[in-house]
Amino acid sequence: MKILEKLKNSSNLENFINNNFQEIYDFFHNQTQTELYPYKKEIKQYLRQAKKEIISLNCSHKINGDFIALLIDSCEKLHLFMEFGLLYNYLSKCGYRLGDRLRASHHYCSDIKKFDDYYDKNSLILELLKTAYLNEEDSKEQLTATYINFYLHSLYNFGGNNQNGIIDLRKYIFSQIENAVFLDKELIHIIFNINIDDYKKAYNDSLRIINDYLYQNGLIHSYIEYLIKLEESGYSKELREIQHLSFNNIFKISKNYVENNIKENEKNIHYSLNRGIKILKEKEELFQYIKSFGKMHKAKLYSSFDTIIHQLNNKTINIIDWGCGQALATSLLIDYIKENGLNIDISDIILIEPSSLALSRGMLHIDILKENKIDIKAVNKDIDSLEISDLSINNLNITLHLFSNILDVEFFQLDREFLEKISSSQKGLNYFVCVSPNINDKRNARLDMFYRYFDTNFETELISNRDNSIENYKRYEKVFKSNI
Repeated sequence: MKILEKLKNSSNLENFINNNFQEIYDFFHNQTQTELYPYKKEIKQYLRQAKKEIISLNCSHKINGDFIALLIDSCEKLHLFMEFGLLYNYLSKCGYRLGDRLRASHHYCSDIKKFDDYYDKNSLILELLKTAYLNEEDSKEQLTATYINFYLHSLYNFGGNNQNGIIDLRKYIFSQIENAVFLDKELIHIIFNINIDDYKKAYNDSLRIINDYLYQNGLIHSYIEYLIKLEESGYSKELREIQHLSFNNIFKISKNYVENNIKENEKNIHYSLNRGIKILKEKEELFQYIKSFGKMHKAKLYSSFDTIIHQLNNKTINIIDWGCGQALATSLLIDYIKENGLNIDISDIILIEPSSLALSRGMLHIDILKENKIDIKAVNKDIDSLEISDLSINNLNITLHLFSNILDVEFFQLDREFLEKISSSQKGLNYFVCVSPNINDKRNARLDMFYRYFDTNFETELISNRDNSIENYKRYEKVFKSNI
């Protein structure tokens, strides 16, 4: 890969990172473990040769920390345990927030001295993974892979001389995860049933299974595009009977539904939403999502709208709602325009969402909330599957892009190809509202990188850049306009 060769030969690492971060990100983050694995020896050699230069980077410049975080992620993928520990320790001392999942990885990559340490570390690692699941939106797939890597660390280091110990450790580990809802116990069972007589083969077979799990069935999803119809149901009838419907009515109906129909199972459904990033498949999940996260979306988006709305008044706009779910961001914008008596004409809306169930309901919400005719295009795809034709819109109007709790999610490849799909399809003046939970610096780097692409390549103005909480909801926000 050319970028790795360029990285090795760069005379000024900090300048190189600043000028080539997107390409670096695409190489280290956007490749699967299988794709990256042929470069393992080369990456290991680079990290050892450039160690002093890397840990001399000034991490008060966030992009330098983001670069090291990419290297740490790659070390975990490739099981470069020593290099992982060195880089993790340095970045942690700089105050860079990597999150509890990688903190769990650090405990087995750096703190294992003898075999019994695996027993001692197990409960701590499980607790950190649980915290990551509850507070940091890390997926069950990612957390399961991290926990299996903990086991594979023991196999890698002790499989040659303590196979009976490995077998006993597997039994102990499995006995400890009975109530761990954040782990995929079926996959762990499959890995633990692999014969370890040839421990190197067992290790490599396990890596292949994890890779297939993450990149075929877990983190990267592929969807067939369906013709989505506006929802017609008892719920739609109830909404249509309300005069002057608002988002507050939608929230109240969802809240009442949860309390009257699924109260006993509410906690389980809430946690199954995986902090709001699960692709919804059941109607109960639709109601629970709005009850759990509706107020958060309203608080953060209304605050973001405050920063740009005066620039859109008396204008005709298009909207693209990315990863829209039930179209809450667009629904809230329509409400905001009404509440503030603004003269903003919405011409076209593109809703992008992999859940056909959520997309159908989102179309319903907009259909009832709108006051004038709006052309709605429903794109039932995940973001990685989008084509430029999916984004075609009337470019004579201003386009407002709504990225609510989506850019920080690592389920899609925030690569140059994706960014160029936007810039090649959206000509003229574009506004971007990008707001996500302020989980850690590593996740925030995705919003920074998204903005940097437009700032580097087009006439761009940063309107708002905030990382403070609002109404006790964590927020990382970038609002900007770009003339493409």
